[in-house]
Amino acid sequence: MLLLAFALAAPDGPAVPPPNRLGRWSGPLDVEVPGSRVAMMVEATDDHSVVVEVSAGGPWRRVEERWHEGRVSVLTLDLSEPTDHLAFRTPHPERIAVVDWDLFAPTAGEPRVSGAAPPPAPGVLPAELKAIGVVARGDWGADPTTCTTTEDDWYRMAIHHTAGSQTSGGTVQGAVRALQAYAFSTGEYCDIPYQFLVGYDGSLWEGRPYDYYSGATGGGNNDGNAAVCFLGCYHPTDCPTSHPVTDAMMEQGQLLVQTLSALHSIPSNEDSIRGHRDWPDNSTACPGDWLYDRLDELREPLTAAFAGTPTALTCTPGDGDELTLLAGETGTCTLTVRNAGRSTWSPATTILAPIPRDVGSPLAAPSWLSDARVVGVSAATAPNADGSFVFEVLGPTAGSHVLSLGLVEEGATWFADDGGPADGAVAIGVTVADPDDSDDLDDTSAGGRRPTLPGEPVAFADGAGCGCGSAAASASAAAAVAAALLAAARRRRRRA
Repeated sequence: MLLLAFALAAPDGPAVPPPNRLGRWSGPLDVEVPGSRVAMMVEATDDHSVVVEVSAGGPWRRVEERWHEGRVSVLTLDLSEPTDHLAFRTPHPERIAVVDWDLFAPTAGEPRVSGAAPPPAPGVLPAELKAIGVVARGDWGADPTTCTTTEDDWYRMAIHHTAGSQTSGGTVQGAVRALQAYAFSTGEYCDIPYQFLVGYDGSLWEGRPYDYYSGATGGGNNDGNAAVCFLGCYHPTDCPTSHPVTDAMMEQGQLLVQTLSALHSIPSNEDSIRGHRDWPDNSTACPGDWLYDRLDELREPLTAAFAGTPTALTCTPGDGDELTLLAGETGTCTLTVRNAGRSTWSPATTILAPIPRDVGSPLAAPSWLSDARVVGVSAATAPNADGSFVFEVLGPTAGSHVLSLGLVEEGATWFADDGGPADGAVAIGVTVADPDDSDDLDDTSAGGRRPTLPGEPVAFADGAGCGCGSAAASASAAAAVAAALLAAARRRRRRA
């Protein structure tokens, strides 16, 4: 179950103690901090409501259900006076899978019931945050906030964890909804204390409305301090259940933290982005040792979303990055590129294109997507994996030609504008002969094609056998091809 725990603190107040997990249904259960409101998160084995009764040494009283969704319920009960020990019972213990509970001293009024009167309307989640996948409150089904204090100057960040379960009712969205219901019901909070939530699966969620004052970090540290909270418990002790840190949550957490850093000019360093425990006057293990040990990953600047490193280019008929064709003939090339960005490439959107951009090429083969788009990557390509682009090139007219290439992520960016390679870094020299003069091509190279001329680029610096060089090198290669054609023409004139 997901609960407010030592990750949370009442606004500018002490940290809330960890939740207590109910392990037995008889005998008093003690707590560290006395309180007068019992708040419980209960997950049942079916979708029906559950009955739980509480005694603080007197009569048994039924805990009132404040929120119910699927198999999860939030229950509260106000006691006549503060206590530090309770007893629980239920008529059907076999129907209850998990019970987490705590005692609170309410400060925010009566427990909130789902669907209550709406408070002031929050602002709009910035487009930059929607673009990285942050799910807005309206999309995960948030109840209206009761918060009233706004925030217009985020200049620092605090990293938290909820110290509870990663899901509720089997989903991360369920955990987000249950967290809000629990926050309302405790009487300690006007909404989820955190501005943003990160799921173990890398999902990102808007918590408290983005432009409302934070309620998470305590010790007088909430001013301008955006709270980013990871759903789950990432500490080896003091949690009902501890969880391993996942790469998905760290990668997306970094994306969120760095996007916020850029959006608000928050320095990405240990002074401005800290774990909850590092902000003054906070006695807490939050965000848990396992997450705390990886906070530097969140502070690390992002790599480009779309970047590639060409590693090999082979063309047939020809040699390396050279094609030798007859007019009207097509050759085939395979370009291999390492995904050096953070986004996965898709055959539908990651496209090889001729340069200049969006200008039709005379070397476009009928198999191209269009005369200004060559081909998509052969298969989905994850970061650090190699993607292949297999395509044909048409020999249009006799002479020497150069096909310069670039990569574009349709609807997003040209790779040269993000992480590279630069436009034209990949270039193919195309020698085209008239069919009537095909016997004049030198037949000393493999397959009867022209051999490589001195000074032509034929390999990468790492010896990968690809001439993906500069535009100047491509121009030099084209000049050498032209010289070869001129020599062939002279031989024809001598024979005449």
